[in-house]
Amino acid sequence: MSPQVTALKWRPQVFADMVGQEHITRSLQNAMKAERVAHAYIFAGPRGVGKTTTARIFAKALNCRNLKDGEPCNTCDMCMEVNQGSAMDVIEIDSASFNGVDDIRSLQEQVGTYPAKGKYKIYIFDEAHRITKQAFDAFLKTLEEPPAHVIFILASTEIHQFPATVQSRCQRFEFRAMGMDTLIKQLRRITDAEGIEIEDKGLYQIARAANGSMRDSQRTLDQVIAFSGKKVTLEDIRVALGTIEEDVYLKLVESAVNQDVPSALTVVKTIIEGGKDLEHFYGGLLETFRHLAVAKAYPASAATFISLSAEDVQKIVAFSAQMNEAQILSSLRLLIEQEWALRHSANPQIVLETVVLELSQLKGLTSVGDLLKQSESGSAPVMTATRPAAAAPRPAPTAAPVPAPAPSQTNYQSAAPKPASVSEGEPVLAVDEIEEPVETDSSPEMAKLKSQWQELLEKVGAKKVALKGVLIDTRPKTIDADTLVLLCKGQFHFENLSKPENKVLVESVIEELVGRKINLVPVLPASAAKTPSDKPVVRAPKSLTAPKIDVKELEKEEPIVAATMKLFGAKVVEVKRNNPKP
Repeated sequence: MSPQVTALKWRPQVFADMVGQEHITRSLQNAMKAERVAHAYIFAGPRGVGKTTTARIFAKALNCRNLKDGEPCNTCDMCMEVNQGSAMDVIEIDSASFNGVDDIRSLQEQVGTYPAKGKYKIYIFDEAHRITKQAFDAFLKTLEEPPAHVIFILASTEIHQFPATVQSRCQRFEFRAMGMDTLIKQLRRITDAEGIEIEDKGLYQIARAANGSMRDSQRTLDQVIAFSGKKVTLEDIRVALGTIEEDVYLKLVESAVNQDVPSALTVVKTIIEGGKDLEHFYGGLLETFRHLAVAKAYPASAATFISLSAEDVQKIVAFSAQMNEAQILSSLRLLIEQEWALRHSANPQIVLETVVLELSQLKGLTSVGDLLKQSESGSAPVMTATRPAAAAPRPAPTAAPVPAPAPSQTNYQSAAPKPASVSEGEPVLAVDEIEEPVETDSSPEMAKLKSQWQELLEKVGAKKVALKGVLIDTRPKTIDADTLVLLCKGQFHFENLSKPENKVLVESVIEELVGRKINLVPVLPASAAKTPSDKPVVRAPKSLTAPKIDVKELEKEEPIVAATMKLFGAKVVEVKRNNPKP
């Protein structure tokens, strides 16, 4: 007889052997003891967590001749037939092939017949979500009122595909993904029984690769044993599975702490030359920075929330203590934003190297909230970022006059204080020409807003076409907790965006995109200030006055002008005729 794979050899035969699903096995056992067995069940959950196995044990228990405390005996003829797959009263159906209306109708003809030997006839549908909607509709009446001797069990990994009418007719049990401790304990039990020598770190690597699936962890164990034999080392696991050890990610974290770019690039070079999967590596890097965020927030309870070995958890906590919260969160946002680019780039290596370079230069970032607190308290913010720059940083825009020079800003974080709201007649900020390169906010929120800028233009244009034309010639410069500074091309654009009705319209659209109230602050380019001084210029927009002409008469004489005014909501400021009336 050929040896069985581990997943089949160690498949549970009684409820007591089921690990990680005690909330379900207890409910089923109590239902049998109280004789309150339902006529239809849905077993939903991830792959490889015991849905079909539980259904078979339940089927055995329902027909077992020597049931004791809700457990099948596994010795009677009914239990033996189920174990061998020859039980006439336990019918397993593959819903991938048995899923049409005709299949369901043939089944309905069979359910009326009594069990051959047992008390119940049990139908187990595997991957039941593959049944078509029309077949489910034909099945509803039978599913709601089956014969007393029939029980249906629908097992599925995609419960959301079940019609609501089907779910309402069944008792639903949610199977959980296995925790790391549960997987490691079961793997240790198997390896000890099979005489396999393996370290706890090796079991952790196997359990981690299983993603919560008991069956996948046992399949992976078989693969590793086939490669290395009875003695399994960490190196064997890395070679056989292509996994990346946690030390690699910790080296990158150390490079980020020390701003050591060469070391970070060396780690990436090793990964690439080793033929590792870059998406898998990127996922591990993202998970590591998640661990740093957790360790920063809860250093005393880090081991509870981080599924790593005790030694690696201590290293994570130590590194998080050397990083401020702004650096960790900015690193996480960067990794999340660039994940899509890595997956879909023609050259993912460049994307990965760019991300690693940025991660190694984010130390010393100060959160916007801290900057605002420092600004409100009157103390100058201290920027500790040491990223090299080609030129000295420009001063951040501030309202004039100012009692002290504005704090400097780095390439990562604007130190500008929160601007006040602007209306007609108020002083405005003078900034660089919009055509020239300007130093803009590079925060994740600003990047998101820029990616949604076209959508903003379309939404504004749907409500007011002329205002869309004005916004096309503007550029978002900085955004903080509740203020967006918008750089205008010229006086015309500034005046239009300063009008209360236009300002409110744009703010309402921005609020839809970012999910919170935003105060819009339009600003002018520096070249609009007609003064040789380098200081910011206080300016006030001109108010538009009604032209001293008969507008109604003009609209009659010039229908094109009338149509244009109606389309764009324009006003007549001045009339110049090539052939003036005598």
